[in-house]
Amino acid sequence: MQKRPISKTGLAVTTIGFGTAPLGGMPDTYGHSVDEATARATVNAIFDSPVNLMDTSRNYGAGRSEQRIGAVIRERGGLPAGFVLSTKLDRDMDTGRFDAARARRSLEESLTVLGLDHIPMLHLHDPEHALDMTEITCPGGALDELFRMKEQGLATAIGLAMGRLDVMLPLVKDWPFDVILSHNRFTLLNRSAAELFDVAQARGITVLNAAPYAGGVLAKGSAQVRKITYQDAGEAALAPVSGGAIVGHGSGGI
Repeated sequence: MQKRPISKTGLAVTTIGFGTAPLGGMPDTYGHSVDEATARATVNAIFDSPVNLMDTSRNYGAGRSEQRIGAVIRERGGLPAGFVLSTKLDRDMDTGRFDAARARRSLEESLTVLGLDHIPMLHLHDPEHALDMTEITCPGGALDELFRMKEQGLATAIGLAMGRLDVMLPLVKDWPFDVILSHNRFTLLNRSAAELFDVAQARGITVLNAAPYAGGVLAKGSAQVRKITYQDAGEAALAPVSGGAIVGHGSGGI
């Protein structure tokens, strides 16, 4: 399978990767739950496949996604050779705090749960939902801490993973990330990330286009999925899918 470089980090990833938020068991978001046995079998299948990129997060399923991935990593004695696991620094989900200390705790939690001493790809996640954005962007804030983690050898590639483009674009213009992850903004229903991708390309930042099926509706069709970008959608929003302009097939993909 073809691989692409992640900026100048020395990492290279397959052009298709797996997102593992549903493996945390998030029925309110995805309309179904995933039990532990199924989650572990899925992770093993990913590790045995030609794909070498898997993405998770500290807060997916209140930590269950990382826990289930970590259990498989331990069973196998580590990550497969050349495999790029991506996870994310997350705010304190109770208080909304996202300062440098919280970013450091998030990394330490991930390393412990995953059973690793190094993260191949590490993103700062969803800053638009933080209590105070200045905790992230100020000198000595969470973003500075992210770059410090790379300097300390705790991560190979560092990036930004989020949704809101009005917050993301200025950060991508100002910070020298290796990689960014944008979700649901470059699909058959929504192409709003085009400018962001152009800016990233001009700055030598690799782009990961996550959730290309708009949260599942483009894979399963509007008869099964009544949400777009994980939000309940009305008939007008679903019309391009339900009206036959876009037809979903199969049972997978988010």
